[in-house]
Amino acid sequence: MKTKLFFASLFALGVHQKALAQTDANGYSTVNLTMGPAYQNRVFFDLSSNSIVSQPANTWDVAFYRNSAMNFGTRINDAQNIEVYQASATPSDWDSITTNNVSSYGAALYNPDITTSLQQGAFEQGTATYGWGEYNGGTHHIEGKVIFVLKYLTSGQYVKFMIDDYFGGYTFKYALWDTATSAWGATQTKTIANGADDAYFNYFSFTTGDKVANLEPAKASWDLMFTRYWTFYGNIMMYRMAGVIQNSNITVARVQPETQATATSTLPAATSFSSNITTIGHSWKPTSGAPISDVVYYVKQGSDYYRMYFISNEGTSTGNMYFKYKNITSSLGITDIAGKKASFGIYPNPATADKQVTVLFDVKEKTGNRGSVEVYDLSGKKVYSAELTNQAGFYKQDLNLSQLSSGNYLVKINFGGSSETKKLIIK
Repeated sequence: MKTKLFFASLFALGVHQKALAQTDANGYSTVNLTMGPAYQNRVFFDLSSNSIVSQPANTWDVAFYRNSAMNFGTRINDAQNIEVYQASATPSDWDSITTNNVSSYGAALYNPDITTSLQQGAFEQGTATYGWGEYNGGTHHIEGKVIFVLKYLTSGQYVKFMIDDYFGGYTFKYALWDTATSAWGATQTKTIANGADDAYFNYFSFTTGDKVANLEPAKASWDLMFTRYWTFYGNIMMYRMAGVIQNSNITVARVQPETQATATSTLPAATSFSSNITTIGHSWKPTSGAPISDVVYYVKQGSDYYRMYFISNEGTSTGNMYFKYKNITSSLGITDIAGKKASFGIYPNPATADKQVTVLFDVKEKTGNRGSVEVYDLSGKKVYSAELTNQAGFYKQDLNLSQLSSGNYLVKINFGGSSETKKLIIK
């Protein structure tokens, strides 16, 4: 009988859950994950620990990238249903900006969903060199040049916003539109230092006028974030979807068509793995209804490989999104060698009837010499050899062993002055 891992409802702030080690007949864990009704939560999932962290999705408005003193960026909270407009590229226009002419400001700006960078948000889409600002070579600061108006589509609220300065932190100002007086409220100026938290972003709320704490697990403690985001749906219109944004610490390959429920699998080509933050995204489901039944995702996390697919989607009524996943690293025969400067694996093992074997080659740090793969029979005779590239990165190399008889062989992989030997069975 197949078993499922059920997670408790995750509506409280900062709820952490860890699944039991139950699997189905094919060795897959089933994750019953919920964003809650109307997608009220943002949920982080970690593959290696099989755990989730759930946070309320609407307690913040702007996220400020804080992962590096010299790197900057922002994200608008798409759960708040916000459109961003560039009102002016002249900072001195601050007092003259109104909400009456939002339609004249041009197209709305959104957090891009087709990008490899988490921090390239709506404000980075402005007309200044860095979206909202310009680099000052004398001070090494990014100085704000663009004024934005935020339009809240659900509540009808407007916020005037401008980042004044970035240098290891953000100084920005904002004002809220007062519908009773048809005028902006008092301008508020705030500074948020990057700080030392082990997270990608600091978060700020216009409602409280303050930083919102603890809205994100440590960077290495999550792989997939279930959230809402804007996308150009069907090449027709901008549409808010609920789906998956991936951490920059993983790459993902989407394969279609492929049988989902199977105990065996074949890793896709290395070039299929993408750092695009929405490689999974919403591509596993329509706007509503059941997931697509022949889509599978392969996730590379460091030296580990996971295979996952979605089995149920209940939509906005519950926010439930169910999927299965499995660590397939052991079936690929992955081994670290050369002081962990590289990882190697061979599969399938045993080889199939066509005697085609694939070598996975993940070089974290290239050396001065190329690597090689050699195949020996049990008498010690070398029966096959090939050179492996010295290029850093992840790729695979196919070996045609059709000339070899059925039996047991040793595969020796050399790299960086070290070697690793694996047993290979050819049927």
